[in-house]
Formats: sequence, structure tokens, C-alpha cells
Amino acid sequence: MKQYLILIMAALAITACNSNQKRENHTAHHDTSHANHGHPKAKQLMNLHDSIMVKMDEIMLVKKRLTSIANELDSLNAASPGPKLQKQKQKAEILIEQLGRADKSMMGWMHQYKADTLENLDADQQDVYIADQTAKMDLVNGQMLDAISKSKEFIENRNL
Repeated sequence: MKQYLILIMAALAITACNSNQKRENHTAHHDTSHANHGHPKAKQLMNLHDSIMVKMDEIMLVKKRLTSIANELDSLNAASPGPKLQKQKQKAEILIEQLGRADKSMMGWMHQYKADTLENLDADQQDVYIADQTAKMDLVNGQMLDAISKSKEFIENRNL
């Protein structure tokens, strides 16, 4: 019995360490991504990043609400099965996946963006790199806005 308790405690400790490490990695990336290189478009890109980053909390809140709704629909369907409940649950699950993909896209962009790359490029290459990164950030923004909007619409109209 003690061995199981020790294994459980070790697993929890490892999970906690990984969670802290992920937060530290994000913070470290965020700090380095704001390194000023004097390039005005790089500053604009980071301002765009910051405005989109704020939406990450909203994604998590909406995702949590949708998960709760999906669980509720599961319970209702167990009590009184019906195609309408199944369809609503499927829609909630699709939206949860869409929110997850938007979140991953943002994290993916942050991990691939290298602010220090600008230091190694000439002015023309800097412009091209920043334009490419801005286009990627615009796609992430669109993906996030679409997922949030569709999810909120589902949540609001579900009670009708």
C-alpha cells in the first residue's frame, strides 16, 4: 500500500514540475519575444501578438463552459436519449476541438518566432521576415476569433 502511495505522490510531483516548467517556458519566450530591435514593424508585430494573447484567457473560459455543457448533454442523453441531444453534444465537441486548435496555433507561433533572427538579417530580409510573421499572426487571430465567436453563439443559442 505504501508503494502505491509513493508512486502516486511521485506522479503528482512530476506533473506539478512539468506544469511549472511550461509556465516558465512561456514566460521566458514572452520576455525574449519583446526584445526591441528598433524595427518599427517588429514592434507592431509584438503589439499584435499582445492583443491576441489576451484572447487566450477567453478561449480557456469558453472551452471550460463548453466542456460543462457537453457533460450536461451527456447526462441528459443518458436519462432521455434523443438525436437532438446527440447533435448538440457533437457540436459542442467540435467547438471544443476548434478552440484547442486555436490555442495550439498561438503556442505554435510563439515557439517558432525568433526575435533574435532579426539581428542576423539585412533590412530587406527583416521586412520579409516580419511580414511573414505578421501574416501568420493574422491567421492565428482569425482562427481564434472564429472559434470564440462560434462557441459563444452556440452557448447563447443552446438554451432556446
